[in-house]
Amino acid sequence: MMTFLAEQPLMLSILLAVTAAMIGYGYLQSGDKRAGIAALVCGLLIPVVWLIAANIQTDREKILTAIDETAAAVQANDAATAVQIISDPAVRTRAEQELPRYDFSRVNVRNVQIQMLEGSFPPTATVDLDASVTASMKSGGLQNVRVPRRVILTFEKQTDGRWLVTDYDHRPLVGGPDAFSPQRI
Repeated sequence: MMTFLAEQPLMLSILLAVTAAMIGYGYLQSGDKRAGIAALVCGLLIPVVWLIAANIQTDREKILTAIDETAAAVQANDAATAVQIISDPAVRTRAEQELPRYDFSRVNVRNVQIQMLEGSFPPTATVDLDASVTASMKSGGLQNVRVPRRVILTFEKQTDGRWLVTDYDHRPLVGGPDAFSPQRI
């Protein structure tokens, strides 16, 4: 219920407004004070719904925040901050080796799809997103090339409530891995 409240305040507000209007109409027809009070309470609950929604951060919102912060760190070429989101040591090492090879000038994330894996413990989510970067190879091979990538992340909820990456992969938007995809051993 709290997730619905946090993610769908407009729907709940509309439901409360319709309920208040119907009960208010009943009050106007009958003159029963209880109906008038109930209509008033329903109307007063609408701003409460928005206040609660603004102050609750759902797991999906935590994951989106982590993605946005990481994209900003990558764009700033701050590999140390970018890899802080990774909990698995082997995956972190792979990212620490991969990121410094490039100089990023723009990172744009869109089409984020989060699938929570029901019944998993600890809670796990798979994130599929499109990332478009403008980057140069530090070795001098390619300069300011726009590279669209499909990025697949596996997030795991930690005991402190943070969501951290346990695995990642990136590849072209269409097709399988290419020369820039992470090399799996």
